[in-house]
Amino acid sequence: MINLIKKGIAFITLLAFFSVTNIAYAANTHSIDLELSSSQYLSITDGDQTGLDITGDLTIETWIKLESDASGYIVNKWGKDEGYAFTYVNSGTGLRLRINDGTGTTNAIVAWTPSTATWYHIAVAYDASAGTADFYVNGSQQGVQQGSLKTSINDNAKSFVIGINYDDGDNPNNPFDGLIDEVRVWSDVRTPTEISDNYQKELVGNEAGLVGYWKLNNSLLDETSNDNDLTNNNSATFSSDVPFVGAVRRIIMVE
Repeated sequence: MINLIKKGIAFITLLAFFSVTNIAYAANTHSIDLELSSSQYLSITDGDQTGLDITGDLTIETWIKLESDASGYIVNKWGKDEGYAFTYVNSGTGLRLRINDGTGTTNAIVAWTPSTATWYHIAVAYDASAGTADFYVNGSQQGVQQGSLKTSINDNAKSFVIGINYDDGDNPNNPFDGLIDEVRVWSDVRTPTEISDNYQKELVGNEAGLVGYWKLNNSLLDETSNDNDLTNNNSATFSSDVPFVGAVRRIIMVE
């Protein structure tokens, strides 16, 4: 009995040297608010970017929150010379991936009817050799795989743009109306598991295949080593409205 008491006292004494603390990390603090009426968008010129001239496999991910049902270009390297573009098409048409190989344009579309004022994570994974695309909403695949796409992407000299498209005269058009957060561009085909496991968390920026990553946490800096930092056009503002906050981990502290 005495030995048990001694062991109990020793254990309590040991606990006194430790404390358990919840520490938040990878907190998502802001998104970017793009207004249709002001044709606001983010961009980087072709000459300043690295890794975004993708000609093969491609995955684009982002969170969006529509402020109206207006069609708009979300992420693209398109313009007159056309390469790749991820767009929202209104009135229930859905999400669209546009691929041009330099000889013509093909489109993959999946039907989707979002609500305004609601956050959604959207993604498209393009398999170049197969000419197919898989669309995802909130980590879940939407419909069947879309085929009959071109099997390569035109390497053009147009700017990489978030929230708008350039017409043949290099004028901005088809602006997106709403909030955008956590934009990721990959030079590979992300798997359903990779998308579903990571869409509600922030990444580090050094993940394999990640060529552009903008957290948009009150900053337009690229989190990858490619330094694809964006330019703010027409005074888009940051918002504290975000789709997720971040994770919390428990750490035992020695005192």
